[in-house]
Amino acid sequence: MASVVALGLGVFSAFPASAADMSLSVKVGAAVASSNATTALAPAAVTVPADNTIDEADVVRLVATVDTGTVVTFSATGGVKLVAALDNPAAVRVRSTDGVLSVVVATGTGNTATVYAYTTTTATGTVTVANGGVINTIYMKGTAGAANAISVVAPSAVASSTVATYAFSAVDVFGNKVSGLAIATTVAGATVASTGLNTATVTTTTTADVAELKVLAPAGGSIVVVATATVAAAVAGLATPVSTVAAMTTVNDLAAELAKVKAELAAEKAGRAADKVAADKALADAKAAADKSSADAKAELVAAKAAAEAAMVKVEEVSVKRAEAADKAVADLTAAFDKLMKDMASMKAKFNLMAKKYKFAPIK
Repeated sequence: MASVVALGLGVFSAFPASAADMSLSVKVGAAVASSNATTALAPAAVTVPADNTIDEADVVRLVATVDTGTVVTFSATGGVKLVAALDNPAAVRVRSTDGVLSVVVATGTGNTATVYAYTTTTATGTVTVANGGVINTIYMKGTAGAANAISVVAPSAVASSTVATYAFSAVDVFGNKVSGLAIATTVAGATVASTGLNTATVTTTTTADVAELKVLAPAGGSIVVVATATVAAAVAGLATPVSTVAAMTTVNDLAAELAKVKAELAAEKAGRAADKVAADKALADAKAAADKSSADAKAELVAAKAAAEAAMVKVEEVSVKRAEAADKAVADLTAAFDKLMKDMASMKAKFNLMAKKYKFAPIK
């Protein structure tokens, strides 16, 4: 029964046989102590410190009652921070940037340890309280503060006669999404698609935390959307409020763009046709030049061959003449030699007759 009660209060305790019991008082915001203990499925919800001070409404106060002279360790996760005291304008100021993730409290002569837990996010975090082997876990989250800034996601360009969607969102001073914020929009250059007007109020939803505005794009020009919302006042030390945003979308005239594309395509085709004509002429000129070059080369080859043949004929004629001259020279020389030999034989015969007549030695 004790375990069932503990889980119902969102406090999980591990009790070793030798450990002393630890009781944990949980006070959530302005509620009565122990009335809002939490479970993982139902975390305690406190306001985020949007005024930049850590006050009673912003915290889960944890008071651990333990044995005298023991140590209590508080450990935070998931964006939760721990402080030892609340903001006191007349004494120590505690701001939203203060706090730590772990606090160790030595009870000394007392038997209680008190720590305050706060968070600036709507995500669920935990605080673990440990003493002498006994561990208790508290789950908590923040509730988004008032809207501090709005923003818009808009298309940079849309086609004419189509619907452009503008998505608005709002966040508190810590960047948590805010639901249920009414955002007034004014449209210039077009009409709101659903109503045909140029003004509309959209509200951020509880599911996507986004408010959508649908605008019917005109034939051309541009769409200007201005959005305003009531946001929180500026707080020193925190993000500056943004209550107005604007977006401009260019409208593309599809008919004009189609005509332009067709004209560009026609110009491109004409250009390609002109290029083909030029290419065909260049090819024909190149072929003609090649044919002429080939004919010239053939003519030069024929002329060279004729010149070579003429040269060969001339060489042969010269050779024949030279051979004939050589043969004649040999014949003339032979005839001269024969005549010389004949004359020598006649002279020898005459000499030998004289030698015989006059009794001197003849020539042999």
